[in-house]
Amino acid sequence: MTWQEIQGHDAIFERFRSAHLRGRLSGSFLFIGAAGIGKKRFAFALAKGLLCKGESGHRLEPCGTCESCLQFGFNPQSEQVNAIPTHPDFFYVAKPADKSFIPLEFLIGSKEHRGGEGLCFDISRTPYLGNRKVAVIDDADYLNSEGANAILKTLEEPPPDSLLILIGTSTAKQLPTIRSRCRIIRFSPLPPRALAAILLKNDVVSTLEQGLNLARRSNGSYDQARELYDEAIDKIRADFEKQLTSRIIDSVNLATQLNNFIDEVGKEAPLRRRRLKLILNIAINHFREKLKQANSHESMQIAAERLNSVLEAIEQVDMNANLPYVIEAWCNRL
Repeated sequence: MTWQEIQGHDAIFERFRSAHLRGRLSGSFLFIGAAGIGKKRFAFALAKGLLCKGESGHRLEPCGTCESCLQFGFNPQSEQVNAIPTHPDFFYVAKPADKSFIPLEFLIGSKEHRGGEGLCFDISRTPYLGNRKVAVIDDADYLNSEGANAILKTLEEPPPDSLLILIGTSTAKQLPTIRSRCRIIRFSPLPPRALAAILLKNDVVSTLEQGLNLARRSNGSYDQARELYDEAIDKIRADFEKQLTSRIIDSVNLATQLNNFIDEVGKEAPLRRRRLKLILNIAINHFREKLKQANSHESMQIAAERLNSVLEAIEQVDMNANLPYVIEAWCNRL
């Protein structure tokens, strides 16, 4: 049976359970993998199991009835993990939507209370309910050098009986000082059948076949699959992929179409960035297939260069660059 109904990551769970049963589960971990494949859900479920005071807690199976489980309040079986667990021995920080990086005060407190508040201070205190504390730093891709330096000591020498989990999408986006102080746990994309079952269960699609088709286009990501299930995306997909197939791409026409498509969602920056990333993910899948099908060195090189250009464009979007500029620069490079 799948652990807490979290699909696709049973092998990783077994590694954690084995370490926990041997009394060796502590320290700092870096969860790496694409967005929307269950890293955050896994981290929350792991925290709930570690903090459980029931008899099944030693197996990382939360009992659901003890004081700790009731306080934690998180249901790992839900596909929505926007509600942050409320537990006195669990601490969580993430990048606010309107910020480019995780604010320093979230980690070590405001200037007036530096070192006396923030995640590093919270996890250093004596546990309130049990004998363990868990902290999660989401969006670790957005730790700047100042923030990373602020948590180095805590990562290198975590307080006794504490577990720190950083969640990111790529080791390349983590500073070397962070990578060297964490045990890296790599999460694979969800298998198509597992993702299709989740989509069907949550009424994103109406048939398993629909779910499988959507799963294959979404790189094993539940979040991406939900976003791809959009009539507007489907309408533009065929023409967009046709343009990408051309040996010589009309960059001006393509840039105009993409800007118009982004403008349809309004002026709210997060929505505009999300829509552009959906389009860019279609391009990633397209060029990956071209790379697989390449039958000459020249065609392989073209596909590889175009794929690399998409990855760089996504990185610029994540850095909150001006979207029309990103689109124009990417289309010109194509």
